[in-house]
Amino acid sequence: MEDQPYWMRDDGARPETVSPMVDSVSPMYTPGPSPEELASEENRSGPPTIVWGFRLIHLGLAVMMAATGALSIMEFGNFNGQQLSELVVSLYLLLFALLWFVFELAEIRPIDYVVYHLKRNCGFLFHPMGKALFIIFVAFLNFGVQDKVLGLATGILCLADGVVLILLYLKYPQWYPAVPKS
Repeated sequence: MEDQPYWMRDDGARPETVSPMVDSVSPMYTPGPSPEELASEENRSGPPTIVWGFRLIHLGLAVMMAATGALSIMEFGNFNGQQLSELVVSLYLLLFALLWFVFELAEIRPIDYVVYHLKRNCGFLFHPMGKALFIIFVAFLNFGVQDKVLGLATGILCLADGVVLILLYLKYPQWYPAVPKS
């Protein structure tokens, strides 16, 4: 257990060797409140509702991104150098859409096996800034696909979502808890 990074440990405890500067710069992102906690009187209105709304938007954008990749793959005819690169971008879109969709589902209904592997291989998704930069990255991938209309629409929506996510995190960091609730 000690050979794992602190962000993979269940208890969320940080090692004593981490300086306070690093500790304050990179907090561990954990899933927000459960649907039952959101339904309680004290949480009826406020930030967690927005966070849950963004999770649903992210699921929809991931589906849109997968559709963009799939439709772009179906539009290919005879291969040339340009189309081959667009095929690779479309395959990456499908891969990243699947990753993003599974991550958002794991945030809504955690499955230990899935969360463990996501933390181990894609730990940046568990921090709002890392997730926002990932969304912005895949937004630019959408601009390079064969299906121009859906790719443009999906890219613009993903880009706007990533920017809004960064702005919300910078303005309201308390909406994204750094320490798991006991």
